[in-house]
Amino acid sequence: MKLFFMRHGKAEEKKPGIRDEDRKLTSEGRRDVEAIARLLPDRPEVIYTSPLLRARETAEIVASIHGTRIIVVEELSPSRASLEALKNLEVIDKTLFIGHAPSIEEIISELIGGGKVKLKAGGLAVVEAESLEKGKGVLTLLLTPSIALSILG
Repeated sequence: MKLFFMRHGKAEEKKPGIRDEDRKLTSEGRRDVEAIARLLPDRPEVIYTSPLLRARETAEIVASIHGTRIIVVEELSPSRASLEALKNLEVIDKTLFIGHAPSIEEIISELIGGGKVKLKAGGLAVVEAESLEKGKGVLTLLLTPSIALSILG
């Protein structure tokens, strides 16, 4: 099955009085996510997202382009996200997971059996996997927002 992994787009800086969970995407972050969403190799069948606002906003942008339903899950929150946690979800072909660094990168690395995958804010990784078992995936695409923007012109 084809699985998509996205790191949320660039978000507001941490500021006193604003909880980390409530930081919004910046205009640059929105632009980057839209570019990546337009270049997804396939329409996602479902989007699972972290409950943090910047991840939910990222999911909303992708969903608005592809008409995909969004499911907010604790399994992608920064403190809980892991490959093991994703096994609690109903994962089908063309599932998109939206999370945070470094946990989303660690999930990808574990799924492909090692290495250190780095996703830029708003970046995308595509993994072909027969299951959500360690080492059962192959990284087939890594796309940064700057490359997406250059492709789209």
